Amino acid sequence: MKRTILLLLALSLLLAGTALAQKSPAERTYVIKKGDTLWGISQRFLKDPYYWPNLWSNNPFIANPHLIYPGQKVRIYDGRIEIVPEVAKKEEPAPAPQPEPEAKPEPAPAPEPVEEITVKAMDTAAGILSLDAIDSAGTIVDTTDDRLMIATGDTVFCQMKDLADVQPGDVYSLVEVGKEITHPVTGQPFGRMINEVGTLEIVAVNEQVATGRILNATREIHRSHLLVPFNPPQMEITLKKSSRPASGYLVAAKQDKIGLGQFDIVYIDLGGEDGIEVGNLLNVTRQRQPSEHALERTELKLPDMLLGQLLVLDVTPHTASALVLKAVEPLLRGDRVSTIED
Repeated sequence: MKRTILLLLALSLLLAGTALAQKSPAERTYVIKKGDTLWGISQRFLKDPYYWPNLWSNNPFIANPHLIYPGQKVRIYDGRIEIVPEVAKKEEPAPAPQPEPEAKPEPAPAPEPVEEITVKAMDTAAGILSLDAIDSAGTIVDTTDDRLMIATGDTVFCQMKDLADVQPGDVYSLVEVGKEITHPVTGQPFGRMINEVGTLEIVAVNEQVATGRILNATREIHRSHLLVPFNPPQMEITLKKSSRPASGYLVAAKQDKIGLGQFDIVYIDLGGEDGIEVGNLLNVTRQRQPSEHALERTELKLPDMLLGQLLVLDVTPHTASALVLKAVEPLLRGDRVSTIED
């Protein structure tokens, strides 16, 4: 069963009409109708469309919480939703064997239903480059004339880290390097913020430089702008469980503010080499400090606070960008992020 999230330019939620049967103030049972989605049900009854991933942990018997059918029942409590498990029908004695009818071709199976969820699209091109990625990036060194600003269609010359790895037809993103990022926990230099300014296609590989043609320019392009491998944005993201456990930190954010919340874009110090993939869900936690009224045994380690959840949008070998799906309080640089195991 494919579970997908479509990233579009506007936030739109499709909520189908529903019928609710009241049982009691604390518990209600709702019967799924055609067109219903867990996204819509969570928004309608809990006012939280991002609640639906919690069905994995609240309902361990569910292999795929994303898939619902008409006639299925959900039980709604204050603050949570549970899918009512289907009771297996009692088996009846097999009837006496009958003559086998003439075989008929079986109809083709119906396609699996796919729930499409629409969330506000965010410009993830402005991200972060690790120090290793900066060191291996190419650079625009000159143009075919004396102009200062470079535009779409212009021809440029690029110094590459290793020309043997470059082929005509290769496409690169052009990025402008911004402020330096220091790791919030180790205090060591981690990378630089970047802004994408356009894309470039290699048209020839020469003895010492590569010749490129500007495919498009979203901002002014200058000599010294870097070339990094082009990674086309994914308009459709499939949710994936992590292949292995991984834990790291929230190191930076696209938005220049201290506290981060829902729909913000953040950057973490985990990447493809840590097993992180596009579509992974990550928990954000913070170490819980003893309160001022705690008893003397304050050396005991208290359980971490679960602050929110991230959806991985883009992955490089050592970093990843993610969308904040949910935050119960402002997220901070230095908060711990970890893969969801179950």
